[in-house]
Amino acid sequence: MKKNDHVIGTCIDYTYDGMGIVKIDGFCLFVKNMLVGEQGEIVVTKLNREYGYGRLLKRTVTSNERVEPKCKMYPQCGGCQLQHFSVVHQAEFKKKMVQQAISHIGKLDIQVEEVLSMEDPWKYRNKMQLPVQVNPDGSSLIGFYRTHSHQIMPLISCEIQSDLANQIVSSIREWMDEFVMGSQVRHLLLKTQEKTNEVMVVFVTYQKKVDHLMDVVNHLLTKYPMVQSVIQNINSKETNVVLGNEEYVLYGRNYVVDHLGDFEFHISSRSFYQVNPSQTKVLYDTAVRLANIDETCKVADVYCGVGTITMFLSQHAKEVVGIEIVPQAIADAKENAKRNGITNVRFMCGDAKHCTKQLVEEKYQIDVAVIDPPRKGSDQDTLDALIWMNPKRIVYVSCNPSTLARDLRYLEDHGYETKVVQPVDMFPQTYHVETVCLMSRKEE
Repeated sequence: MKKNDHVIGTCIDYTYDGMGIVKIDGFCLFVKNMLVGEQGEIVVTKLNREYGYGRLLKRTVTSNERVEPKCKMYPQCGGCQLQHFSVVHQAEFKKKMVQQAISHIGKLDIQVEEVLSMEDPWKYRNKMQLPVQVNPDGSSLIGFYRTHSHQIMPLISCEIQSDLANQIVSSIREWMDEFVMGSQVRHLLLKTQEKTNEVMVVFVTYQKKVDHLMDVVNHLLTKYPMVQSVIQNINSKETNVVLGNEEYVLYGRNYVVDHLGDFEFHISSRSFYQVNPSQTKVLYDTAVRLANIDETCKVADVYCGVGTITMFLSQHAKEVVGIEIVPQAIADAKENAKRNGITNVRFMCGDAKHCTKQLVEEKYQIDVAVIDPPRKGSDQDTLDALIWMNPKRIVYVSCNPSTLARDLRYLEDHGYETKVVQPVDMFPQTYHVETVCLMSRKEE
């Protein structure tokens, strides 16, 4: 097989990110936009020793699970991967990905529950983060990266973002072009809270002095009165991290407000907050149900962010301790607790492994631990500290099935048993999936 060869192949499975797997004489080709059972003509685009990549030229057999993507940018955009999957097939795909990780990486013999999916899986995101570049003619280029590249596709309309967010970005691009200032802006960040109708706009710039920035802000406030916070964030470093450490409030507050369940939350530019509000309620209700806590229980919420799940847990527990390393998130969490009249929570700012060890040293007995780490999973020191605290139950919330399975295996080897693995589709149209797991302490 050589590059640019044309072959006929049938999709037999998927990669973790939804690409079709086609085998030609035992050799694997990864092909975008193919569903299991589909056959077609494929051109070979790249070859490695053990596998290659291909592009589908023509389908000769079409799956019943194929649907027409809503987004015009979908074939090139790297933001979504599964828009050609039906809703049912997306759920099947995500359940299988979690099951494979649990079985193959975690070596656990447990059946994954059916995925909890959205009824209407569109327009759900409350956060939009866009890189900014300049076209050769000097106009602003704002959009998403093409798949596996740093080439920006101009945003027309993103079907998983709100209509309001799409409109605001379009307006900002027009005003930036009017004042010829695109080269001074690095990223654009929007947070739109549907229930409160509040919007935060963050301009990430290379330096503090930006010509005509306030002219754009004034246009923004005139046309979009729901904008309650405009922030300039300065990031001059050569890095792929979006936000820098220096920030200035150009208008309004340094936060926006959202309602989730019975609670009201302050969300700053840096605070982690789930991007799908309706499914976040499903996720947290599931975590609380599996935790099975009552008014006698003391609970640790590790990697608590702005305290969202902490508040949900506080409704049922005697006391909840929230642990988070980001100072601004802890400040928001404390404000959120105060704002909601929650008195049975306390927060610790620091690395999870150090804070959990501190609780051990204080001989603070935890009955249930809830852990919601970033994609890289938990570090071993934090898992060891959890084990030393010896809670009756651990509820592990994860956005990465691979690191979840790895950490479950470690906890299984140190006195705990996995009882429930429940996926929740927080990110429809993408290959990402959130999972909530219940672990119980093994009997002596």
